[in-house]
Amino acid sequence: MPKFKLTNLKFEQIMKDYAQIREVTIPAAVHANARLLCVELARRTQAFGTDSEKQQNERIRKDISNIIKPPVYFLKFLQKTTSEKLKASLRKNYFANRWTVLAETLAKIGMGSEAFTVVGSDAMGGIHKENRNKNTGRVYKRPSKFYLASDSSTLNKYIIERQKLAGLAKSGWAECANQLRKVVAGSLTRGIPKWVTRHKQGFGRVSDNTGNLFRPTVSLTNSIPWADKVIRPSEELMAQSVVAEKMKKQMAMILKKRQPKLQEAA
Repeated sequence: MPKFKLTNLKFEQIMKDYAQIREVTIPAAVHANARLLCVELARRTQAFGTDSEKQQNERIRKDISNIIKPPVYFLKFLQKTTSEKLKASLRKNYFANRWTVLAETLAKIGMGSEAFTVVGSDAMGGIHKENRNKNTGRVYKRPSKFYLASDSSTLNKYIIERQKLAGLAKSGWAECANQLRKVVAGSLTRGIPKWVTRHKQGFGRVSDNTGNLFRPTVSLTNSIPWADKVIRPSEELMAQSVVAEKMKKQMAMILKKRQPKLQEAA
């Protein structure tokens, strides 16, 4: 359960400078940049990136299709068979849904290493998880086995179910952003894709301690059970670094714009 607190001393100094230059209170500065941090944390939580919902859905479809093929894929598999008689026999058993017979036949002719396994809806989740890279969440392009869905509708249903879950792990950070104080106009979740913000499960929690005059802080918590598995500690630190750099660039821009006015006043 990742929890993020803006307590780094260097970051605190940047925050004070930022508040002074932007002429806002330090609590307002904390909230404004905690929002930026939410966006960065969401971006760095699997699934990575800020694709559109359409792009994300297509990515999920391709990922699952890399390991579980629709039944019709078997016909493509048959192209490796040079014997027309054998091919006709395999096609006949395929259209009769005799999967056990097909597997036994392929094993007999020496294609055992490429033998397929027919899977139903109950097994798809386990196979999908087994073939996913733990670091990226993406599936391996070359699975260890050749899997066939028992029917196309079952496979399509599973793909749709996974597409609906896309962005759930990120959503805790989006919910944190929505609980922060709005300092400037616009949505608090701007920068986070809609396929993430559509989830409203209550996984994001904000602890506001900006009333502390000596050390105003905001704690952001993504309480989704597997959240710590989908964002590495290095990515959390990088998110804070990116926000600090953004703040410094904003301060430099504001000072640059003010300089001519100060010279005119002088």
